[in-house]
Amino acid sequence: MGVVKYPANTQITEHFNSNEFRCPHCGVTRISTELVNKLEALMKKVHASKCIISSGYRCPYYDKQQNGFAGRHSEGLAVDCCFYDKNCKIIPSKVMCCVAYDMGFTGVAYIDKNYLHLDIRKNGTYYGDESRGNSSYWTDPYAYFHVSREEVEKYTGKTETDDLYQSHGLKRKWYPNVKFGDGDYAGVFGVTMDGLYVDKYKYRARVNGRWLPEVVGRSDYAGILGYAITDVAISGNVKYRVHVKNQKRWLPWVDGKDYNINDYYNGYAGNGSIIDAIEIKRY
Repeated sequence: MGVVKYPANTQITEHFNSNEFRCPHCGVTRISTELVNKLEALMKKVHASKCIISSGYRCPYYDKQQNGFAGRHSEGLAVDCCFYDKNCKIIPSKVMCCVAYDMGFTGVAYIDKNYLHLDIRKNGTYYGDESRGNSSYWTDPYAYFHVSREEVEKYTGKTETDDLYQSHGLKRKWYPNVKFGDGDYAGVFGVTMDGLYVDKYKYRARVNGRWLPEVVGRSDYAGILGYAITDVAISGNVKYRVHVKNQKRWLPWVDGKDYNINDYYNGYAGNGSIIDAIEIKRY
């Protein structure tokens, strides 16, 4: 995740300086470059004029003082922050929770009406409402916070780049992004697929007979580069199918609403053979 110990007053990206992430106890800044880059992308997504970091890196001692345990802040993987729109007005944190969730942040929590927690943990996810304590969780930010897509689009605008997917060919490269439902597919017939990105949705891949951990959006990719993917499961309002390399054929469409890695017929796409392409479309 590229956690780096930065010198004081180092400009990391266009909008973020190392001083903003400094631990108030020890004065050290250890922060993930991936996290800062995702914050920069999040700012661009909502056309923000600025982002205020109220808490970035916390040394383990200070993090324990704050939370009672050393968490993602002590690993340099988390921030608490507030975003301002182009008119320098605060963007509601409930809106930012929805946008951050869609962008694949694996840790997203509402703190109050202005501030939210963001992190890029690799093991599991954390979707919370810290105004109700650290044990409050949600699965769909739009439903939980009563936010409509139209409300989010006031800040993000409508873009054609949403809902993309992308595959990686064995020992080659990441192929170009493909739009959901445009009649195209990701992958190259005859080239083993060993990696997969899918925007927004939850998904996972099976490699060497075992299902790998679930991935959300582009928080990570599904698969292990260098090892063939044999099955794919995607959760959500999508239909998808995979192309089997050795059999040179498309398998039947699978409904994302039936997401179940234990259901061979309906719950995932694949038959245990090597996959070389995938096609996804929305309802």
